[in-house]
Amino acid sequence: MNQRIVSIILLNYNSHQFTFDCVDSINEKTQDVDYEIIVVDNNSSPDNYTALEPVASRPNVRLIRSRINLGFSGGNMLGIQFADPRVDYYYFLNNDCLLRTNVCSQLAAFMDATPDAGVCGAQMFAGDGSRQATFGYLPTLGSKILGHSFVRMLNPALYPPIRHIYTEPQRVPFIMGSTLFVRASAFHTIGGFDVAHFLYVEEEDLAKRLLMNGFYAYLIPQAEYVHFTGQSTNPSYDVEKEYYISLFYYFRKYHSWTERALFRAYYFIKNGRKFRRNWIYARLAGFIWRGSPMRESLRYRQVIR
Repeated sequence: MNQRIVSIILLNYNSHQFTFDCVDSINEKTQDVDYEIIVVDNNSSPDNYTALEPVASRPNVRLIRSRINLGFSGGNMLGIQFADPRVDYYYFLNNDCLLRTNVCSQLAAFMDATPDAGVCGAQMFAGDGSRQATFGYLPTLGSKILGHSFVRMLNPALYPPIRHIYTEPQRVPFIMGSTLFVRASAFHTIGGFDVAHFLYVEEEDLAKRLLMNGFYAYLIPQAEYVHFTGQSTNPSYDVEKEYYISLFYYFRKYHSWTERALFRAYYFIKNGRKFRRNWIYARLAGFIWRGSPMRESLRYRQVIR
C-alpha cells in the first residue's frame, strides 16, 4: 500500500522562532507518511520575514509570502494552492505547536479506517505539560441559555464532556483550530475554509459544513502535541471584536433572524455585566448591540506592501 500524502500547512505572523521549532518537531516525529510542509508567511514585518527565510532550507519545507495578512482561513487557503495535488490529508497546524508523537501517521491511520471522519485532531497539552481541552461545542441557543451541563444531560452524545480524559477516539462537535487534520476529498467538496472568517470561528464553521455533508469530527487522544497558546495574536479590543464579527457571521449563515436576535441579546448582557472588571466589555457590548458589523474587521485596515 502506498504511503498517504499529507500536506502540513503552517501560518507565520511575526513569530519565526515558533515556526522553526514547529518545523523541526514535525521532521523529528513524522514517519510512515509522505509529507510536505508549506509555510505561509501572513505579511509579517520585513525583519521577521528575513529571519524566517532560512526555514526554506529545512527538509520538506516550501515557504510562501503573502503581501497582505489573509487571516487564518485565507492564509491556509493560499497554502493549499501550493500543496501536492495527490494529497490525501491536510494538516492545518498552528506554528506555536510541537508534536509529541508521530501525529500525522496516527491521524492518517485513523482516517483511513474511519470513512465518516472529515476532520480529527490530536490531544492538546500546554507548555507546562498540562492536558488541555481539544474540542468544543457548536454554539446553540440551548447551550448558551440553559448551560452546557443541562444540555449534556438531555443529549450526552452531542455534548461529550470536554475535560474528560479520553483513551479511545471520541466523536466530538468540533476540533480546535490549532490541530485540524482534514480529509482532502471532503475539504475539496465543501470548498475549503470560508475566507470571510478572518481570525476566529473557522473550526466551528468547517465542522458544521462537513457535518452537513455527512462527515464527523473526532479526537484521537493517542496522538499528542503541545500548543503554546496565542503566541501570534496580542489581546486587544480590536482582536476581541474580531471574535464577535466571525461569531455573528456564523449565526447569519446557520440561524434564523429570531435566533440571531436572541444571540445578540445574550452576548450583549454577558459582556455588559462585566464592565466593572474592564471597560473593554462595555465597548464590546455596544459593538454587539450594533450587530458586530464585518466592515469594522481588521482585514479592511490593511495597506498592501
